[in-house]
Amino acid sequence: FTEQTGRSYKLFDYYGAEDAERVIILMGSGADTARETVEHLTALGEKVGVIQIHLFRPFSAKHFLAALPRSVTSIAVLDRTKEPGASGEPIYQDVLTVLGESLMDGALPVKSMPRVIGGRYGLSSKEFTPAMVKCIFDELTKSKPKNHFTIGIHDDVSHTSLEVDTGFITEKKEITRAMFFGLGSDGTVGANKNTIKIIGGETDLFTQGYFVYDSKKSGSRTVSHLRFGPEPIRS
Repeated sequence: FTEQTGRSYKLFDYYGAEDAERVIILMGSGADTARETVEHLTALGEKVGVIQIHLFRPFSAKHFLAALPRSVTSIAVLDRTKEPGASGEPIYQDVLTVLGESLMDGALPVKSMPRVIGGRYGLSSKEFTPAMVKCIFDELTKSKPKNHFTIGIHDDVSHTSLEVDTGFITEKKEITRAMFFGLGSDGTVGANKNTIKIIGGETDLFTQGYFVYDSKKSGSRTVSHLRFGPEPIRS
């Protein structure tokens, strides 16, 4: 697979500082957003990292512990699900179990048992942005970080939300962005889809297209978000 595509994946891939003290663990497309944020923060000297899970079941304790930085002191585990009535979401519980059992067996590879908190993201189809990742890393710096938090929505019932600094961005100046407004069926969305395909296929630039419209597309407002630049766009 690596020879054919130039890509290789482990069960758990780690990105970030070798001496990271704060680590986020998650799986799925949100890991790309976290990775881009980590690259931005480590360039500023912050000791942070992210573990991306590629194989959830069976959950390999051996490979997970091997991916964990030995310097980690606090961990945030993110699940894109809500489990009412459970003591925590699935990945959060797996991480706690692996760390707890390895501690009891004397096989914990880190200096001491790290503080572990769990959180939910992506609920209500909300976007997961670099600002949210930065907010989670900031929460891990606290002596008593909020456990079972929610990121991305305003939880005015159980008050589990974290406050996000929406002014934080990781986008580099080399990135070009454009936003087009149209009316459903006027051809704006189709034209922009073709544009981003042409840029990505005929140039050396990396591209991203994101299109917003409701189920009654005809006659309603459409919004096309286009970005392109010399480096991969992960968020």
